[in-house]
Amino acid sequence: MNPYYPFSGQKDWEVGSWLLHSRLSMGKIDGFLSLDMIKTLPLLFHLAKELHGRAEIVPSGLCWMSQVVPTAHPTKLPIVLYWCDPLDCILGLLNHPAFHDHLDFTPRRVYSTAQQLCHVYSEWTTSDDAWNMQVCIVSSV
Repeated sequence: MNPYYPFSGQKDWEVGSWLLHSRLSMGKIDGFLSLDMIKTLPLLFHLAKELHGRAEIVPSGLCWMSQVVPTAHPTKLPIVLYWCDPLDCILGLLNHPAFHDHLDFTPRRVYSTAQQLCHVYSEWTTSDDAWNMQVCIVSSV
């Protein structure tokens, strides 16, 4: 897994991040990227347009909200509750490239022996509910 996705690695990301935060125009970025010394770097982008395209597909973070919690007793500092929308959390996890090959929601039955005498329940996808939902969906199609 590449934690610098959609860049090739740390150096690629560092150059891209610096250029994006530099307030240089796209023409100036193109000029910088056309320098012979910079061309020797293993960058995945060679034009400002390519860099901006990569930056646009960087996964966004969660939107955190906060609220001051009123108390019956005085405190030195206000008590602040921070939270984010749970559906946004789930969406962020399901769409995150780091988890792409590690999430599996296929219902399955697991048994401890070949004779299938003892059903093993280790996660939701091995539950009877998950299996029954799958059977209902398939039979209604």
